[in-house]
Amino acid sequence: MNIGFDINEANISQRVGVNQVAYNVFCHMAKNISDGDKLIALSKERPLPDMPAGNEKLNYEIFGGKRAWVLTSLTKRLWAGKPKIDVLFSPSHYAPLFAPLKQVIYLMNMSFELFGTEYFTSYDINQLKRWTPLSVKKAKKVITISNFSKNEIIRLYKTNPDKIEVVYPAFDKTIYHSKVPKTKILSVKKKYGINGSYLLYWGTLQPRKNIVRLIEAFAKVQAPRLKLVICGKKGWLYDQILDTAKKLGISDRVIFTGFTPNEDLPGLIKGSRAFVLPSLYEGFGLPPVEAQAVGTPVVVSRVSSLPEVVGESGIYIDDPTSIEDIQKGIEKALSLSKTERALVIKAGKENSKRFDWDLSAKRIIEILKSI
Repeated sequence: MNIGFDINEANISQRVGVNQVAYNVFCHMAKNISDGDKLIALSKERPLPDMPAGNEKLNYEIFGGKRAWVLTSLTKRLWAGKPKIDVLFSPSHYAPLFAPLKQVIYLMNMSFELFGTEYFTSYDINQLKRWTPLSVKKAKKVITISNFSKNEIIRLYKTNPDKIEVVYPAFDKTIYHSKVPKTKILSVKKKYGINGSYLLYWGTLQPRKNIVRLIEAFAKVQAPRLKLVICGKKGWLYDQILDTAKKLGISDRVIFTGFTPNEDLPGLIKGSRAFVLPSLYEGFGLPPVEAQAVGTPVVVSRVSSLPEVVGESGIYIDDPTSIEDIQKGIEKALSLSKTERALVIKAGKENSKRFDWDLSAKRIIEILKSI
């Protein structure tokens, strides 16, 4: 059986969110592909050095122009190219609309259906709103990353529940683990100019993550030496996020690191008092799980998928639209006694064990072969 995999979401240098999931799914599918089957990686760019090496079970095909690649170049390859592909897997919202084979898509979240141009650029939201329902309708199976997201797809598109499979994403256990040496913590703090205690957020800087309210809540916490470290590359509509600390007069206490490579994150996590994610909407929410695996308390919103992902092992913000509730969540994490903190960390580590890339990749392969 030949499985086609659109790797364009995975094959980029600065991976966040969807890109990380697509990359890890691809790596672990390449690792777990069965004898007699082949994974054909389809791309408009040459594979980056950290992508899996080609072998007898994994072939790369680089072709076509960069504009409208899915609708033009990929569609042409599926109809006329050799070898014949039996099923196409697209870890994105954009699947070919006219293809001679069965397709499976992996949807990450449906936030674009709930939030307008206040949270997305007009171009992105129009693309997603037009193409996603068509991709869902065309696909033989839809995989998504949480039961919450499955229910959202059913609600929004009236999709048959039997068509949708839930496969949890996971994290890189070689990177995110609790055995982070103190020298690593000290070196990353020095690298990013962090002195003393700090709270940590990481993820794309975009309105849905609710970072403006996080900064406003942080400003109210009575801990003048505490810092807030915000890691992540600029997403869209991020100017307000960058300006908030200046307007509140706490620029010296809020550190923006920009995009942070994976090798630096465990040290930043381990050295922090808590990881805080006051997000308004998450299809899954991987950073809290990574933080728990490293061994730090997590403070997350009690909305969307986050209670499903974090369970009883986190500290919750009941209403992420309330600056006071975010403040309360932060203060609860800061007030933990040594014993209470140890128990929260232990519960988080146990929770993180539920998520494993090999299990997820094997389940995706099963789904692809079943159709």
